Amino acid sequence: MKQLGFLVHIEKCLGCRSCEFACKNEHGQTDSFRRQIHSFHDDMDHTVQQFYHFSMSCNHCSNPACMATCPELAIKKKPNGVVVIEQVKCTGCSLCVAACSFDAISINMITRKADKCDMCYDRQMQGETTICVSSCPVQAIEIIDLNDPNNAYFGKAVYGFDMKKMTNPSIRFTSKQSTSPSPLPAKQLFWSNN
Repeated sequence: MKQLGFLVHIEKCLGCRSCEFACKNEHGQTDSFRRQIHSFHDDMDHTVQQFYHFSMSCNHCSNPACMATCPELAIKKKPNGVVVIEQVKCTGCSLCVAACSFDAISINMITRKADKCDMCYDRQMQGETTICVSSCPVQAIEIIDLNDPNNAYFGKAVYGFDMKKMTNPSIRFTSKQSTSPSPLPAKQLFWSNN
């Protein structure tokens, strides 16, 4: 069984926000972003201050807390691991917003229903890739099958940031030090508020 997830290449991401805006335009968002760029400061090299970035949205967790809290059973996990919200069932109660460990769900101010990344499920069903992947000018985001043994060595956290393991988030990272995957060293993480 597949578990699709995002692979983010820390060493490639420019923080340009192309993925954010492409996603926003694709899904007609007016007041929020489904995907956000986060920035952090490299404090290991004391001679030069460097900032790095990574892109994150819903992590399509293996054990989604949002799905467990939805009283309408509006949140479903597809056979490929993608977590989606069935809009016809959603009442906009916000319980899923509070349950998400990654602040990846918001209430759409127009529809008054929960909204989040659905990994461009409709696009994938038509054989296309996600809009965030296709819009990234440096190919810093990929979709991978986490159950493929070839993907087992990618990092599960960013520079010491705890990825809330109880939900088993479906996102992996490569190190900024090299293009080959490796465990990421502990560093301080600074979240952007953009």
